[in-house]
Amino acid sequence: MKLESTLTDRAGMLYTAPLMDVILLLIIFFLFGSNLVLKSGVEVKLPTSSSALPSAEDAHIITLIPNEMGEFYFNDERVNLKSLKGRLDQALRRSNQVVILGDEAVSYGSVMGIARLVLDAGFEVSFATKMEVE
Repeated sequence: MKLESTLTDRAGMLYTAPLMDVILLLIIFFLFGSNLVLKSGVEVKLPTSSSALPSAEDAHIITLIPNEMGEFYFNDERVNLKSLKGRLDQALRRSNQVVILGDEAVSYGSVMGIARLVLDAGFEVSFATKMEVE
């Protein structure tokens, strides 16, 4: 005796659920993936230059802002020159690249003093600028 099923074949619904899962995961990936770009939380007016910044993956960022107290940011944490030396020793384990975001209003001597300190600690230094508008 042969048994026959009385249920209708619903193969179409079986394959749409995994397809929807994959589509939703791709949408979520691309939506949140664009927010993973590292940006400084402090507004800095960069000087202009015709040269381009080399790619620096996983680089540390030093943000110099014009202020009277001589403080600046190292990886989004406010530091001064004394605390920077200790943080540089720990940071060298992660990456040996540093990008300096220096505001136009910060004195050249301050920028070069921090760059010399970073270079003496064994890092490669890049200076962030914006492209010149011609």
